Amino acid sequence: MNIFKNKYYCLVAGLPDILIDDTKLAESGYVFKTELKQQLHPSDYKLVELLFLHYDNENLINQLLKQNKHFNNYGKYSEVELEEQIKEPTYIADYMKQFISSYKTETPIYPNLCWENQFQSLFYDYVLQTENDLLKLWFKFDLNLKNILTAINCHRYNYDLEKQLIPVKHKNEVYENLKKGIPKTDLLADEVPYVDRILHFAEPDMETLEKEKGIDNIKWMFLDDHTFFNYFTIEKILSFVIKLGIVERWISLDDETGRKFFEKLLNDLETSYEFSEEFGIK
Repeated sequence: MNIFKNKYYCLVAGLPDILIDDTKLAESGYVFKTELKQQLHPSDYKLVELLFLHYDNENLINQLLKQNKHFNNYGKYSEVELEEQIKEPTYIADYMKQFISSYKTETPIYPNLCWENQFQSLFYDYVLQTENDLLKLWFKFDLNLKNILTAINCHRYNYDLEKQLIPVKHKNEVYENLKKGIPKTDLLADEVPYVDRILHFAEPDMETLEKEKGIDNIKWMFLDDHTFFNYFTIEKILSFVIKLGIVERWISLDDETGRKFFEKLLNDLETSYEFSEEFGIK
């Protein structure tokens, strides 16, 4: 842990107050990211970039697997850069290089997982190596949260857990416990904050929008709790970046694309775990 952190008094003091229910933002996450590049120490900006890698992940999967989806410009790499790197990886993140090589040579890292989940595994292995305490806790929490929700749906729809859960190389007791049976508070409480709330919002009779908002509120609470004593450091800014992404996502639900997303989420719930055929090796 680095006690000699860079301090960003003016930047943090100028951050607007945002709420998860906000319907309008002063600026987008993309614009804010651009501003941060000019205002942060390079080592701190690299931490910010970790929070935008999931956009690059979506873009890489889209291009490599030829899904023909819209390219998201929030990522680090441009569309042209990714196309070039897929052909000959040189400067992209190591986990991306490994995945591209594995996919092209048809040598899966985890043979029982679909390609998308294998990529997610490599991604979490990569970001969990960060030396920033907040980000390490955040990515671990995010991974465990996804695996818990996945495990619940696997039990509900009788899917094979080991084909759907995302493993990582370092020891993960949550992953091991989830493989043993239905997620229970007493088995997960020591490793997962707010697990009782998470299981509550995973109840089958809960409305999808209510469930999604409940899970995002848990994420918000996690960030508040873990940055309470961070006043003008990079952690406050990292937390704001994550929250900004959450708010942007909900604001997008006001348009037709957002409504269609949730309609699809409802209609395809049972098939959302059947990635193996779509991403299987040919």
